[in-house]
Amino acid sequence: MVVVGAVMVIFWPTLFFNQLKSMMILSEESTSFSIWREVPIPMYLECYMFNITNVDEIIARTAKTVQVEQLGPYIFRESHTKVNLSWNDNSTITFYNQRYWHFEPSMSNGSLTDSITSLNPIVVTIAYFMRHSHPLIKVTVDVFLRTLHEHMFLSAPVADWLFNGIDDPVLRIVEHFPDLPINIPYDKFGWFYERNGSREYDGIMLMNTGASDFSKLGNIEKWKYSNTTMYRDECGEVRGSTGELWAPEMGQSEVTIFAPDICTYMNLAKNETVSVLGIEGMMYIANDSVFDNGYRYPRMACYCDEVRDENCLPPGALNVSSCRFGAPAFVTRPHFLRMDSYYPSKISGLNPSEDMNFRLALEMYTGMPLTVSAQLQINLLVRHIGGITINNQLPDADTLMPMFWFRQEVRMNEEYARLARFALNLRYYIPVGFYALTGIGVILLSVGIWIILRKLLRTPETTPILSGASQEDVSVTER
Repeated sequence: MVVVGAVMVIFWPTLFFNQLKSMMILSEESTSFSIWREVPIPMYLECYMFNITNVDEIIARTAKTVQVEQLGPYIFRESHTKVNLSWNDNSTITFYNQRYWHFEPSMSNGSLTDSITSLNPIVVTIAYFMRHSHPLIKVTVDVFLRTLHEHMFLSAPVADWLFNGIDDPVLRIVEHFPDLPINIPYDKFGWFYERNGSREYDGIMLMNTGASDFSKLGNIEKWKYSNTTMYRDECGEVRGSTGELWAPEMGQSEVTIFAPDICTYMNLAKNETVSVLGIEGMMYIANDSVFDNGYRYPRMACYCDEVRDENCLPPGALNVSSCRFGAPAFVTRPHFLRMDSYYPSKISGLNPSEDMNFRLALEMYTGMPLTVSAQLQINLLVRHIGGITINNQLPDADTLMPMFWFRQEVRMNEEYARLARFALNLRYYIPVGFYALTGIGVILLSVGIWIILRKLLRTPETTPILSGASQEDVSVTER
């Protein structure tokens, strides 16, 4: 018992880790496969829309700032399914991530028929495309836009802004002129238009299964057949996990998530220990280095052009125009949380709070996600452009306009928590059993030695060396 217990105590961490690997390395037989292929944990997408409340004052040129109110959340139940799986010989798997969203009226604060007034993204995008064109061309574009739109604002139901799409006459006309420099591949505009149920929207991914190197489990190695994106240098590398599958994170100072929506990755920094359903983990959050653009963190400078120009915004906003078909789209944290004050000061009605930050909690020994709260805000940059007057109606000539923000919420449920607890119990309590086995063995061995010594100590000193029969033989011999 002492030997078995001691040996198992020494080798159990290795045995446990090997068992964990066999469960987590992605294969058609592994425990992790069914969970990864179709995530069983409830997921929700919460959308918050920014409604402009002083459009009349803006058009009348009497407004000093743009006033917005937040409406929502409009909550959708989300499901992920990995489709078109191809297992490769180099310990990778190729797949598409097919996602579906279903509106949950009972969980939402509002209806999909709610009317939202905001900027017309088509007008803003065309003006942005034409900003460097000849003045005569810009005036012509302005006349063209004004024949179709009275101003740069648009009112539409939430359903159209998000999934159904807004039918804009400009898009129908642009469709007939494929040689134009404007590349908008949709017949309608919507933030998630043609995305619900789409197989290709997120792009094809090549992910490491962890079979050759367990530490690379879940890492995206290629996206859309390439290991780089449109950003330059280090910022253009395809790296990190999509957030569903992680190798055990033994206290790393940061973790990396690859986000197809913004065509790049995000580094989340270690923050604090948390407990979810009784399971302890480490919380990672987006710190001030996220979207810094190199102002305070030099390694982030590659998110701007080498010759830094006006499109390299102050810290806190990432230019994703090249990722969004050339539209002047910029990503920030919700309500411009922790952003340089230059742009937030031009918008009234924002109320940032720390619970809006991007965060992820992981159980460190198994790599299981405990909770994910992926939160980002989509904004349009509107700068006054000479000749295109329809675009120059905002009070400030350089405005970053918040359009909407979303929270993708995933939280471990009780069923998934039981699986985590089982794995952790194996790690923590099995060694206790081996320690107990060793202890019992030591006690039994000690008792046995004590009994033997006691018997030896109680043996009389006068005990004859030879037995009785032998003594008689000796006496006869002596006679």
